[in-house]
Parts: sequence; C-alpha cells; structure tokens
Amino acid sequence: MNNRLILIALVIALFTACNSDDYDAPNSFSDVSWYTSGFRDTIVSVSVNDFASFSDLSQGEISHKWTIEQGSYFLEGPIKRKDSIYDDFIIKPESLESTDKTVHVLFKEGGLKKVNLYNEFKEYVEFKGADGFVFPSKEVGGKWVIDTTFVVDVYDTIVPQILIRQNGVVVPHELESDVITVEAGSELEFVDITTIGRPNTRAWQIGDITSTDSLAVIQLNQLGSFKAALNISRLGENIPADYDRYNVAATINVVPSSLPFEVAGDLIELENQTIQIPYNGEFKPFADQKAHFTVNVNGTPFTISSIGLNSSNATILEIKLQDQIYRSDNITVSYDGNGTLESTDTRIPAAFTDLPVQMYQHEAVRYDIEDGGVNWTTKDDNLPTTTVAPSTEQAASGQYSIKVDAAESGAWSGFHNLIDQYSLTAGVTYQLEYKIYKQAGAVINMNGPWIQKDGETVFQFWNNIVATAAEDTWVTVSPGQRFTAATTGSDYEIYLRHNGMGVIYFDDIRIMEVDERP
Repeated sequence: MNNRLILIALVIALFTACNSDDYDAPNSFSDVSWYTSGFRDTIVSVSVNDFASFSDLSQGEISHKWTIEQGSYFLEGPIKRKDSIYDDFIIKPESLESTDKTVHVLFKEGGLKKVNLYNEFKEYVEFKGADGFVFPSKEVGGKWVIDTTFVVDVYDTIVPQILIRQNGVVVPHELESDVITVEAGSELEFVDITTIGRPNTRAWQIGDITSTDSLAVIQLNQLGSFKAALNISRLGENIPADYDRYNVAATINVVPSSLPFEVAGDLIELENQTIQIPYNGEFKPFADQKAHFTVNVNGTPFTISSIGLNSSNATILEIKLQDQIYRSDNITVSYDGNGTLESTDTRIPAAFTDLPVQMYQHEAVRYDIEDGGVNWTTKDDNLPTTTVAPSTEQAASGQYSIKVDAAESGAWSGFHNLIDQYSLTAGVTYQLEYKIYKQAGAVINMNGPWIQKDGETVFQFWNNIVATAAEDTWVTVSPGQRFTAATTGSDYEIYLRHNGMGVIYFDDIRIMEVDERP
C-alpha cells in the first residue's frame, strides 16, 4: 500500500534533483505538471479508510493550494508498510486546505470525492497529458490560473444484506432462534440485496449446495438441518478488493414432503442414447430395478442394460438399453410400482404406464425466428407483388414466424439466411424439416427449399406437401430426400420458396443429421 509513497517520492526526485556545482537555474521558468497514485486513471479508486497521493510538480507558480472535502483528511508521514489504520497520521489541527507540494488524503466516507489543485502563475502555462490532451491556464485578475479537480471513487467496505423467500414470502433469518421449515423437494429463494461496497461476485452455500446467482433458487432434497452462508467480494482491475462472509443465523429444517413421489417432467433421450426420467425428489441408492421397468420401442419391449442415477443429480433416473435407438423411434417407458425405489425423504414412487420419450433431435441448426427475423433476407428475384417479413400473427413456437404474402403466382416467392449461416460436416447425411401455416384461400402447388453454400445451390428438397396441407393450422413438412455434405463448411444457407399465391407462414426450420431406424 505504501509503495505509492515511494513512487511519488521517486517521481518528485526526478523533477527536483540537481547539483549546484554543474547546474545554473534560469532566472524565471514556469511549468505545470502533476502526478497521482492512480497513475493514468481518470478516476482514482481507493477503499474507504484508505488514502491516495497527489503531487504538484509545477515550477514557477506564484501560489499553490490543495483543497479537499468534508470527510477527507490530510495525512503526515512517515507511514510504514505495515500500517493499515491511518487516523494517527491525520494532520492536526484538521484543515481542508494545504500548501504542501505533495499531499496524502485519507477518505473516511464512500462515494465520489474531489481533490482540487489551484495554482497561480505570472505567465501562461498549460498541462499536456496523454493522447494530445491539453489543459490550458486561464487568466484571472492578471494571473494565469490552473484550477483542476481530481475525482476519487471511494469504495465502501462491503456490508452484506440478503433476503430469503419461501413461496414468494420473505421469511425471518436473522436470529439463531429462527427456523425455516421446508418440505423435501421444495425451493427457497436466496436473494443478495447488498448495495454498500458494490460487490460483483458472490457464492451461496446451503449445506453442500452452492450457487453464484444473485437470486439463487435452491431446491432442497435431503432431510436434515442445514445452515446457509453468502461469500461476497469485489474483484477487478483498478478497483480495491474487498470480501465478507454472511452467515445466516437461521436453521433450515428439511422435512419429508407431503406430495407424492412422482415423475416431474418430460422423459428425454440424450445424445448418447440415455433415457432420463426426472422426479420431484432425490432417490436413495438402490439395487437392480430392471425387472420393474418396461421400455417399448415402436411397440416392442427392448432389453434394459442398466438403470441408475444421474451422477450429478439424484432426482433423475437414467435408463440404458442394450440395442441402439434412433430419433425416428416411438419409445415409451412404464414402471410397475413394485420395485424398492425410495426417495431420500422416505417416499415411494407410484407406478406409471407408457410415458413417451422425447428423442434427441441431432440438429445441425434450428431457426425458431425468435430473433425477429433479422437473419432472413428476401430473395432478389421475387415477384414485386410479394412481401416477406417477420410476423407475430402466427407462430408454431415462441412469438415469431416468417410471413410470405404473394399477391399473384407465376414466379418464385422466397427468402434465405444470409446473416446467420450454419455448419455442415463432410460425409454426414442430413434431412430438412420445417413447419408451415397455410392461410385459407392460398393456392400453392409446391415448395422448393434448397441448401446453398456460399450462395451456390448444392441440393434441393422438392416436395408438394403444401398443396394438400390443411389450412389455418401448423403442419410439419419433412421431405423424403436426404443430403450428404461433400465438404465441411460454416457458410451453408437455407433458401425457402414457393410458386403460388396467398399467405403462408414458416417456422421452426431445422437441418438434422439423419438418425432413422434402418
């Protein structure tokens, strides 16, 4: 900390050192310069109860004065490196002005503080800073004045402040006698509302659960009594560091849930062909349960290789099958309810039958138009009577789709993605899928979606599904053609078009790796 004093002293020495034996001072010379412990920083940053140093390196001034604000104090050294409390160095009697060439200013209040330097010269002078910056003196009453103010950003000591909410209601947590009772599988919200000290990092700890969110939603699954804490800090270049730990006095008591122990979301297939089943609580460790589960693939039971728990989330059951499965498969899972499965809060899961599995999609790219359509450009050979624009009138998902309104037929109406292109890999086979909404009255015989690479056509998915598609409803279009990329590249585009008239909407445009059962 006191290296700043050493640096200031060295710089002053460079400007003032001379040897009277070989140097003759000029009769008169005026110049203005200064130095701060913030070096080149426009705003000097310090912690509250710390100091900053300022040196006036000017020469030939008629008068010179530093001025500080209430809550700031001039210090007098020597200050040693081990010193961390500076009240004993405050110059007495206390004053808000000093004529010393170098001053050390202690700041005991947080916020933006000012340190003013006021010099008078008998001739014009100017301060030349970095990047061509020039600060000229101004003539006041026949004297040339340099009046400049340094801004010091004083960071307060961090004072942690939090809220804990249960079911949207703030609950007491400040006293050792406070107890927050939570049913297993339920959530608490831990909210960092700290303002004093401007922290920028945080880490919650609730038992063995951690979170770095300012609003941490924590699901508590294990039975028992737990304590919570918040580690909070201020880190970054050119700002003073600080840290504090807030230990929550209240005890968090997790009790068995009154809710049934059951599946709590969609069953999904991962890319590695693992089937995941999410529950509303954690499982205790268990032995082999394969005999109590049935996995049907396209109506046929498949042999289960293993059933276990997700390695990082004990609320998720994972099933692996002996044989390969494909995105085109229709898979369901059933549980007979007769296994030895049990939650950590002693609940028993109920039986279920034929829950569907959402298959991994193997998407190379998916455009859901939720960027407002900025990625899509109207084709330059469109009919002049055709308009193409993002729309919120219809959407297969989210809020947006692409609306193509063709007032007449006879030529193409289309659009393509020139901004956000996508990548394909050589040797991999792909298929196209998209959704259309054909407004009543539209007469469209065919779609001609193309894959382009750097503006050149490489494959076309001819299809006439749109001709007989139901009106005023979303229809999934999945042309039967398959495309194997000849080269790897990140400059692929989709070009969608039709040659009819009327209004049609496009949404959820996808290029997928082919993953179909042979």
